[in-house]
Amino acid sequence: MVTVVFDPKRHVSVSSGSFSVDVNELCATHTLVTYEETLSIGPARLALNAALAEVDLASIFAPETAAGLIGAISAALSALDALQSSVDDLRWKMQDAALTYADANAAASLWEAVPGSPLGAQLSWRSLGAFALCPGGALATGGVALYHGVQDASVRSGAYWLPDLLMPNMTNLVRTRDLWNTAIDGVSFALHGDEESGALFQRDLGRFALDVNSLPAFRGVAQSLAGQGVSQDLNSTSTQPASGIAALAAPWAAAALYNRMGRGHGASYGVAVRGADGNARVHHSEAAARIPSGALDARTQAALAAMPDAAPDSHYEGVATSADTIEHIVDMHGGDADNGEIAIEEHVTVGEDGATTRSWTVDIRGTQSFAIGQSGPQDMTTNLQGVAGMASDQLDAIMEAMDAAGIPPEEAVEFAGHSQGGIMAAQLAADPAVRARYNVVSVVTAGSPTATVAPSDVPVLSYENSGDIVPGLDGNATRGDNVTTVRFHDYEATAHPEDPVPSSHSAPLYVDEIRSTLDAARASSDPGLSALAAAEARRTQALGLTQNTQTTIHHYQTRRITQG
Repeated sequence: MVTVVFDPKRHVSVSSGSFSVDVNELCATHTLVTYEETLSIGPARLALNAALAEVDLASIFAPETAAGLIGAISAALSALDALQSSVDDLRWKMQDAALTYADANAAASLWEAVPGSPLGAQLSWRSLGAFALCPGGALATGGVALYHGVQDASVRSGAYWLPDLLMPNMTNLVRTRDLWNTAIDGVSFALHGDEESGALFQRDLGRFALDVNSLPAFRGVAQSLAGQGVSQDLNSTSTQPASGIAALAAPWAAAALYNRMGRGHGASYGVAVRGADGNARVHHSEAAARIPSGALDARTQAALAAMPDAAPDSHYEGVATSADTIEHIVDMHGGDADNGEIAIEEHVTVGEDGATTRSWTVDIRGTQSFAIGQSGPQDMTTNLQGVAGMASDQLDAIMEAMDAAGIPPEEAVEFAGHSQGGIMAAQLAADPAVRARYNVVSVVTAGSPTATVAPSDVPVLSYENSGDIVPGLDGNATRGDNVTTVRFHDYEATAHPEDPVPSSHSAPLYVDEIRSTLDAARASSDPGLSALAAAEARRTQALGLTQNTQTTIHHYQTRRITQG
């Protein structure tokens, strides 16, 4: 893993392939630097400001001499500010890495009890205040840290019940505190606190998920989901089992509530897909077999009648970088709570020998509605099902669109998506049935929680904003032998006016950050950026893209077949 600096306002961390992280050493160094900064830079600034005040008074009697001293002191203050900025940058890098990979070392959780460490309260009024007000207060911190350490050991040994046995009086407090910390992280993000750490949210959420997953009653329920299509690892910090239960329960609860209130769309019986040529395809779910055929036909026709026309095909020439691909997703405007949209890029390249090759990129949008059970399949139901590794109407819609595009089994296919779209992209690339049917060569994601669903044998290029909590919603770091993860830290990121989400999760912002980083990678010999450049080159080569490539983008509208 390499942290790269190529812009005074931006930092990028690139991790590629297998690597190891000594979290204990990171925590020790971060803590030492934090206290040295507090005890050295702060007092030095106070002394210089006091001297500056004295010289200002003396300037009445010796203005020329005072002017020189004022200039020297001001220069010293500026140098001190620059030093503090550099130290803060270094501390952020160490904290981000420690939070992301805190489960890599045994006993790393004990650092939670040390203020100033990456895993503990930071030495600021805001952080220390939240630290004191959390359930149990500061006095309980040592016990919670010890409980987490025992929890980590129990995960490694498979004895998930060990913390409850050894520290039964701490169990409820720890769960409450972990949930509290996760909620605080989420509120900070929702209030556009883009300086907040997505890695911190990932860590706290993973902790709470482990608390829940370790409950004997919960594990019994989670194990019963095996026959319901929930892929899971009960001994990990992943939120997958918990989201699996939510994915199963939430749609039915929402449907019951909506129906009782006389609104909503009710149960889903499949999905309909329509291309720009007007031809429609229908995929009925298992639930469709439980209603009369006449009722199913009527609901299918109603869904087709309500669907808008798909956007016409569009064209471009040349190599589409991963930034261009995410931008093509941004340019899609046909999805909402009622209808979804998928785009499929058909790349045709004529080589120097006159031979023609063809490849494909499937562009998948993010969440279009945060409600459950909408007629548009890009909703919260799909989010829950995706993180749980379950089948979904959105996956069926994508497969129907690929059928409609006529993608043959031998031609290279890439899946690309932002947010929810990235979950779908990774899930499809990891699905053996999809792999048996298509030649999947690449996955590109932006702002997506894919650690629990990403394929192990397909190259994955994962972009994450360090202030974005969405990539951490699975409670795990995105890593693997074929995974290249690029994390941004932009001090001047601002929300795009047309985008309602916090700027750190904004798809247009991701496009800007990816493009800037790729431009830097092409011109740099830095090991981290070179790893990114190599991943981008592998992707381009696998798809056979050149400056002569002609691409046609086919658009498809999608809609669930529902009760109303």
